Formats: sequence, C-alpha cells, structure tokens
Amino acid sequence: MPAERPRRWPAFGVRARAAGAALIASALAFAVATPLVGHIVRVRLEHAALEQGWAAIADLEARVRAGAGGGEFQNYSYAVLDQDGRWLRSANLEDPRDADPALGLPPLPPGRFGTDSPHMLGTDLVTVRYPDGRAPHYRLPAAGPRTYRFLRKLTEPVTGARLAQLPPNGPRVDPANLPDQQLLLYVLVDPLTGDETADTLTRVLAHDVAPATSLFVALIAWLATGLALRPVESIRRQMAVVRGGAFHERVPVPRARDGIHRLARTTNDTLDRLQHALDEQRRLVADASHELRSPLAALRSSLEVPLAHPAAADWPTVVRGALTDAERLQDLADDLLLLARAERDTDRPDHPDRPVGTVDLHDLIAEQLAERQYGGRELAYESELGEAVLTGRETLPARLVRNLLDNAARHADGRVAVTLAVADGWARLTVEDDGPGIPAADRERVFERFVRLDDARDRHTGGAGLGLALVRTIAHSLGGTATAEPPDRLPGARLVVRLPTANAS
Repeated sequence: MPAERPRRWPAFGVRARAAGAALIASALAFAVATPLVGHIVRVRLEHAALEQGWAAIADLEARVRAGAGGGEFQNYSYAVLDQDGRWLRSANLEDPRDADPALGLPPLPPGRFGTDSPHMLGTDLVTVRYPDGRAPHYRLPAAGPRTYRFLRKLTEPVTGARLAQLPPNGPRVDPANLPDQQLLLYVLVDPLTGDETADTLTRVLAHDVAPATSLFVALIAWLATGLALRPVESIRRQMAVVRGGAFHERVPVPRARDGIHRLARTTNDTLDRLQHALDEQRRLVADASHELRSPLAALRSSLEVPLAHPAAADWPTVVRGALTDAERLQDLADDLLLLARAERDTDRPDHPDRPVGTVDLHDLIAEQLAERQYGGRELAYESELGEAVLTGRETLPARLVRNLLDNAARHADGRVAVTLAVADGWARLTVEDDGPGIPAADRERVFERFVRLDDARDRHTGGAGLGLALVRTIAHSLGGTATAEPPDRLPGARLVVRLPTANAS
C-alpha cells in the first residue's frame, strides 16, 4: 500500500473550526466597516464644519461692517481683503504671497465689484490647492499637496470711517486711509476636526476594537459550539455503552427540534432495528438448532442401530431412511438460506447489483398448478388467473407461489382455489382451501418462523414451520404484503399476497 501523505495542516475539530470561522468573519467585517465608518464620520464632520463656516462668515460680515475690534475676530479662521486683493486683517490664516507670490486666496476681478454684483446676494464655496509643504496655517497638515475649502462673500459697501476702525493686523495695509469700498471676506472650512476624528476613530477601530472584538466573538463561538455539541457528546457516550454490549440502551433525545434531535431519533430507530435484527438472528439460530436436532437424532439412530447389529440389518431400507432424513436436512437448510437472502433484500427489483427484468406471475401459477394435477394427493384445483407482470427475477415469486400451494395442499380436504387479480398497479394473489382453517388468534402468528399449529405437529407432513414465514419475507422483499384473512370462497384457510406490478407508478 502507498504510504499515507503527511497532512500539511492539522485536523481541527468542530469547535475550533467554528471559532476560526467567527474570528475570520469578524475580522473581515471590521476590515470593511472601519474605512466605511471613518468615511461617514469625516463626511458628517465636514458637513458640520461647513455649517459652522456659514454662520461664521455671516457673523464676520456683521462685525466688519460695525468696525468691531480685533479681539472679537479670533473665534474662526478668516481673512478680510480690499478691492485690490490686499489683506486688511486675518486670524488663524497666513497670506501665502508673503512666501510665494503665485499663491493666495483668489481675488475677484475689478469688474465684479459693485452694489449690483450678484456676489452680494450669497456666499461662494471656493477651493484653493496648496502645494507640498504649504498650508493656510501652520496648524494645518502640510504633508503633500492638498485642497482647502473657503467660504467667500462680498460685503456691501463699507465707509472709510468704518474701515478706519479696523485696527491693523501686523505688517498689512493700514485701513485708516482707505476709501469707501466693498470688502472680500474669506472663512476657512476647518478640515482638522473631521480629519483628526476620522483618523483617530479608524485607528482605534483597526488597532484596538477589531482585534479585541474578533477574539471575543471567536471565544463566544467556541463556547456556544461547545454548548451546542453537548447533546452530541451525550449521544457518543451512550453509543459507547451500546457498543459495549448494552443493546437495549438508547441515546438521549434533546428537547429542541433541531438537527441533533433528528439525529438522536434516527439513531434510536436504527438501534431498534439492530436490536430487532439481533433478536431475530438469535431466535433463528436457537430455533434452527432445535429443528435440526430431530432429523439429526433420527439420522444418527437409523445408522447406529444397524451398525450395532450389521448381520440383521436391512441395509437398503437403512440407506433409504438415512437419505430421507438427509433430504429433510437439506430442505431445512435451503429454506433457512433462502429466508436469510430474502431478508437482506438482495433480489428486490430496485437493487443496484441485480439486472431488472419482468416475471409473468400468471404463467408461474399456471405451471405449478399443472404440475400438481399429476401424482400425489388427488385434489381439485380451481383457478381464476388475470395477467400480472412483476419486476424482478423469477426465483422468489416462484418460491412464494410454491409455498402457498404446498401449505394449501397440506391442509386441504379436497379443494384448493387460486385467484389472481390486478387493480391499481397491484397484483392480488389469493389461495384458499377447504381444510380446518386458521383460528383468528393465529392468523398473524402463522407467519412467524418455526410456528406450527396444533393440528400440524406431524413433522413428516407438517414441515419445519418456515413455509409461510418465507411467503411473508419474500412478499416484503418484493415490496408487497402477505396476510391471513377470514374464509370466503372455501371454509378453510385464506391467504392473500399483494405485490406491485411492473407498470405500477
């Protein structure tokens, strides 16, 4: 035999597989959910920052028009530009043109200013892209190029007196000498809150929550699977007891109507059938041993006596008697073998190892009735045979018919009636005789092995008690039934066998 290939991976149990599956499923769920949750949080916070920016630019416009002091402008990031694009003042923002003249907040063209400009009616959302290393303010991230959003609004004309009240903000334009004009306001939509919160949430979910939660889910799956498998373990322990010889024991059936419940019920049904088969086997061995003792004892005595007195023995008679006893033993052995074969259902039409054919049951019955017209007891056989075709081989149906006719001939006083009818896909074979009949209390018992009624105790004419047992076993193996019914046409026994026909649906 070729050597068994080594396993690359160890064989894990059900609990380990369930825990591993839960761990993987939880990890995959977090892998999908973490960036999605981070994105949703970032979008929500950016929307909240935008709403705050709308309120901030409206407040900034009101303060500029009122000439508010500089300390009141520190609540948000803003810039105030004149019509020439010069920064009048700002808070938390830097004018990038100080370092790079190509950068800066986009000014409005001179022709866009005026009291009739549409920019006075609303606020614009503009984007400004800063190169790598540059940002509107030192607190903002500057790793790589990034686009920032600003809310822009053109104010109504502000008088020079109001502009003069704006204190200068560092080295910028002195608002004291500016003429009346409209101002351009910019408020930064703060990206820090959304970015930092989303990044922190993503990091916590990925590095802390996901591993701990996945391990917790795996642990719960391990424990839950162990609890779910407790009934299976109980079934295994009980099966070990049954295997030790306690065939009467049964596995516990859990109360929950689930797959384990069905497994336990199926196991108990199988154990019931196995115990029944074992009991039948033991009874068959015991009954067969008992039945074999009589012909063996007769055969032995018929040989021992002549051997003790060989000179006075009639050896031809001795040999004929021994041959008769040997034939009885052979018939009994054949019946037992056929009974065992029929119980294994080896000749059923649907057996995968048997060729499927057809059997004309009416021809079988007619042939056996014709044979019985010659020799033996003088009995009158009456028959009404319809055409019935069975699926399978001829061996078992022929033996079934022979046993029924033998039983009727053995007990009949002079008449035997055979009827074969077909209806609804079933062949109904009825064999009746005018003998003493079968008492109602014994109509089921006559189909048991080695059962002979009181009037059939003669072992030379009564048989071994396997004939009707074979009839029922063969009928069951062919998918039918065999019963004893009350007398109808004749006053004696009435045996009825129902078999499915070849064209039955």
